[in-house]
Amino acid sequence: MSPREHNATSTRRRPSLSFRSRARTMGHAAPTKEFALETWEKPYFEAYQNDHTSAAEEMDPFPNAAPRRRGAKSFSNLKHPVDGLVALGRRLSVSLRHKPSKQTIPVTEDIHVVDSEEHAPSFPTHKRLASESWDAQSTKEQWPQGYSVNRRPSLNSVSALQVFYAPTVSISTPIPGRGQEPPVVPNHKNAGAAARAAAAAQNEQMEAARRAQAEQEDKLRDMKIPLDSESGICIDLRDHSDVSDCDLPGVTRIDPMSMFPAEISAHVLSYLDPDSLMNAELVSRDWLRAASPHVWKHVFRNTYGRRPTSETTSKVKQSSGLGKSIPNQNWKQKLLVRRALDRRWKEGKAAAIYLQGHEDSVYCSQFDENKIITGSRDRTIRVWDAHYPWSCQKIIGPPAARTFRRGPINSPTSQATGSSPFMTITPPWPTADQTSNISAPLEQESIYHSASILCLQFDEEIMVTGSSDFTCIVYDIKDDYRPIRRLEGHHAGVLDVCFDDRYIVSCSKDTTICVWDRSTGELLRQLHGHEGPVNAVQLRGDLIVSASGDGVAKMWNVTTGQCIKEFTSKDRGLACVEFSDDGRTILTGGNDRIIYQFDANTGELVNELRGHTGLIRSLHLDSANKRIVSGSYDMSVKVFDRDTGNLSLNFPGWTTSWMLSVQSDYRRIVATSQDSRAVIIDFGYGLDGIDLLEE
Repeated sequence: MSPREHNATSTRRRPSLSFRSRARTMGHAAPTKEFALETWEKPYFEAYQNDHTSAAEEMDPFPNAAPRRRGAKSFSNLKHPVDGLVALGRRLSVSLRHKPSKQTIPVTEDIHVVDSEEHAPSFPTHKRLASESWDAQSTKEQWPQGYSVNRRPSLNSVSALQVFYAPTVSISTPIPGRGQEPPVVPNHKNAGAAARAAAAAQNEQMEAARRAQAEQEDKLRDMKIPLDSESGICIDLRDHSDVSDCDLPGVTRIDPMSMFPAEISAHVLSYLDPDSLMNAELVSRDWLRAASPHVWKHVFRNTYGRRPTSETTSKVKQSSGLGKSIPNQNWKQKLLVRRALDRRWKEGKAAAIYLQGHEDSVYCSQFDENKIITGSRDRTIRVWDAHYPWSCQKIIGPPAARTFRRGPINSPTSQATGSSPFMTITPPWPTADQTSNISAPLEQESIYHSASILCLQFDEEIMVTGSSDFTCIVYDIKDDYRPIRRLEGHHAGVLDVCFDDRYIVSCSKDTTICVWDRSTGELLRQLHGHEGPVNAVQLRGDLIVSASGDGVAKMWNVTTGQCIKEFTSKDRGLACVEFSDDGRTILTGGNDRIIYQFDANTGELVNELRGHTGLIRSLHLDSANKRIVSGSYDMSVKVFDRDTGNLSLNFPGWTTSWMLSVQSDYRRIVATSQDSRAVIIDFGYGLDGIDLLEE
């Protein structure tokens, strides 16, 4: 036997003697496998847990043992279990000491021994037991929590011991991680070149981006104006909030109006208000193109309403300022004109146009877009052109030789006082030849009124007038104002008249209200209940509202003739009444100089409109434009806001005597006076494009 073999043999025998000595000392008859685990392996395992450095060198019990080629493949050919285990450990430690491991296993906390012989597990070297062939039940208490031990020996035992005792060396190829474990990266100088190159490229890219950002910040810093905190000058007022927003990389801006179909774009824009639509047109050419005349048509109608349909249109025509129903209209221009007209209403900027021709007080008037019709104490009815030159087109009444020529109470050439118009226009008096040419033929004299014309109303088919001669006359407008019939039934002067497509209603000083059949002129019924002269009457559907000098306004059912409700003023009599188109509001005015607003459904007093200093002679409710217009004996015309009741406009002294009647539409107010004139308060005079709103 060689010296080397002798040393190895002697070295291998020391642990077994030590184990037998300890066994005899502790009283054991013979050493067992459990005793070997407790006395030999456990001290080395606990020692390595306390110190993590150089595990393979410090835990090797035979550092000078020479390698041997011989070894037991299993415990079955060993004479003694403990001797076989120790011999196997010696042979493996000696034979694998100078053979470096092909891979370095990363240290982890959790280990699990698998039964598969195809995959060697990667266990931490400082927590791996020397042999997997030991009995798991005998060593269960010595394993840390979370560890498991293979219950049957396998060929992986050699690999496990190799991992436990092999020194750590560099690996040449990366090892993929298992489960949640990270991969093992080569750590020698020639390995991981691709990973290092990728990391270097990434670092270079980040450095380039950082330098570009620094350069951009330097440029912005150079652009800033230095601040002077002492004097307050040289302050940079420019907005830099959109500097970075314009240069955002990868941001794609798409104009929706360039992508949507024209129908969708038009439908979306049609919901805007006029100001928003004008701003939208400034976005781009596509937005301007999308704001088509069709869109402006919808916006205009949403703002100012639609033209009433034939089913809901009253035959009493009232100008609404929506223009004619013709194709290819410039709806945007129409809206701009209408807004300019509304500004004039707010500012009270209007022209005064005086119609001269009557020879006495003008008691009543009504107008539409094309004509103005007035009735006077001189027993004549005059039809005027509503536009320049505002000439008299027709005179209906007795011959000029038989009219009253008492003349105006005050000079008709007197100009307005108080809030003056921005322009005053007075058309010339018609000459004798003009008067004879426009007067009615003599053969129809027997049908004319023989006294003052106190009231009138017209629609597209007929005109009805009431007079101090106790009668009403119906005229055919389409047949050159030819008189059709006379309505007789009152016993005093007819103070007011109104009608719809079924009835003609008139009221009189005799305190009664008469209901006539429009088609035949037959008197259907008389309404009794007022104790004074019935000065005004209004008809809406099956309801009639009347105002009397007894200070009470009454609501009647036109079919039954019964009084439904009463609306009482606080003091004195009522001279005028208005019934809203929707039948919900009733306005009355009278001698106590207050306009009363009642709820037609409940009869409650809603509001009191104050401002006049004389008897309120006439009222007009313009529901479409939310205005209440009144005329008074204080020689003024006032405009109130319908919703709030506040006084918005005041025109005092635009005539030289009492205001006897007022009517208004979207553009003008027509008021008649005791000084024999009618005045047109025209807010659209001289306004470019005002003809677009005419109907």
